[in-house]
Amino acid sequence: MIGIMAFLAPIFAVAIAVLTYFGMKSFVKWRKKQIRKAMGEGVCAVCGSRIIENKCPNCDVAKVG
Repeated sequence: MIGIMAFLAPIFAVAIAVLTYFGMKSFVKWRKKQIRKAMGEGVCAVCGSRIIENKCPNCDVAKVG
């Protein structure tokens, strides 16, 4: 904010700083929500696949035979 004050009026510098702060804060909140949604129930510790319905699609396959 101090660097902007040399070029703009202080009220504009404060407005830009506040908008930047809340813009970044809302972006981080949105991104965390997206990551949490994409992760689902978690990640398999063995193969790294996404856990679906408490089972790993690669490791917990029903063996037929």
